[in-house]
Amino acid sequence: CLAYALFAEAGVPAPRCAFARVQVNGEDLGIYAHVEPIKRPFLRDHFGDDSGDLYEGTLSDVEPRWLDTFDPKTDETDPTLGPLRPFAADLADPTLQLDAVLDAHLDLDAFLTFWAMEVWVGHWDGYTGNQNNFFVYRAPGTDRLAFLPWGADGTFQTPQQEGGTA
Repeated sequence: CLAYALFAEAGVPAPRCAFARVQVNGEDLGIYAHVEPIKRPFLRDHFGDDSGDLYEGTLSDVEPRWLDTFDPKTDETDPTLGPLRPFAADLADPTLQLDAVLDAHLDLDAFLTFWAMEVWVGHWDGYTGNQNNFFVYRAPGTDRLAFLPWGADGTFQTPQQEGGTA
């Protein structure tokens, strides 16, 4: 919950989170985090519209070989990954300047804030650390993508390496 709150404080659209004590048939199962899902109400709250293209990234990257790893998350989302393909193609084009490519496809200040927050909270299993646990949203009427944090259960920890040790 702290990681999501810090993302939100930095201006990054992030899920709300609260703690809940869970009991089943009188048995106390302990404290759990209740995290807002990144679905239509979240998109309306943060972008004013929920009819854009929402993709979940799980071991995904905006690179031609990895594009098919993105999972479309709404009925309106382009299943052909239409908003992601031009970005990947531009990134792979050596004749284009990186800053111009990023500016054409992202709100660069917002992306850098997202990236800085992932590093700051130690989200080693997020986009910037492991190309994992994130969402990308393209709001209607724009060609720019917004990166959203997800799966923050590994924050504020020592990064995991193969074999389970740092």
